[in-house]
Amino acid sequence: MLVQFYNVSKIYPNGVKALDDISLKIQRGEFLFLMGPSGAGKSTLVKMLFREELPTRGQIFLASRSIVRMKRGEVPRLRRNIGIVFQDFKLLENKTVYENIAFAMEVVGASSRDIKERVTEVIKMVGLKGKEKSFPGELSGGEQQRVGIARALANRPLLLIADEPTGNLDINTSQEIMELLFNINRTGTTVIMATHARELVKSAGKRVLMLEEGKIVADNPPGELVL
Repeated sequence: MLVQFYNVSKIYPNGVKALDDISLKIQRGEFLFLMGPSGAGKSTLVKMLFREELPTRGQIFLASRSIVRMKRGEVPRLRRNIGIVFQDFKLLENKTVYENIAFAMEVVGASSRDIKERVTEVIKMVGLKGKEKSFPGELSGGEQQRVGIARALANRPLLLIADEPTGNLDINTSQEIMELLFNINRTGTTVIMATHARELVKSAGKRVLMLEEGKIVADNPPGELVL
C-alpha cells in the first residue's frame, strides 16, 4: 500500500470543513482520478500528501511512514518521493527545457553525471528530444506541460500528483498528455490526477474517487464509471 488516509478531517481557522472523516487507500502502481466540484476538498487532500497542509484529525501514511508525525527536517525527503505537475506549468522562464528539469535534481544535491543522464532520459520519455535548448516562451502549452511532467519525474518519485494538468490545454493536446501519464503509470509510478475533464476520465477506464463537501461520495473501480 502506498497511500493511506485514516479518518482524516481538515477544518480551517475560519470554520470551513475542507475534508470530513476521509479514509482512503491507494495501491502502489495505481492510477487514480480525483474528481469533484470546486470546494469539494481535492486541493486540500493533495496538499496533505506533500505536507503543505496537516489534518485537524486523522492519520496519513506514505509508503508506511506517517506524514502527520514526521519531523520538519524529514519533509524534504518526503517531497523527493513525490513529483507534482501543475495546471499552469510553473516553469522558470529564464531557463531552458534542459535547465528547468535539471534544476529539480540540483536542489536535492544530485551529481552532475546523474543529472545529465536522467535529464536526457526524461526528455526522451516525454517526447521533447531536440527541444533541450528551447525556453518556455518558445514552446506550445502541450510542450510546456511535457516539461512539467519531465521535471516531476526527474527524481524518480514513488508518486506523481497531477493537479488539473490538462486544464489549460485543448482536447487533442489533453489526450496526448493523458496518454503520456498512462505510459508513466505503466512503468510502475503511482499517479493521482485531480481533474474536471469528464470526457477524458470517462474513456480512461481507471479508478475514480468523487469528492463533495469534503466527503468521498463515490469510489468507482476501473471500468465502472458512470458520469
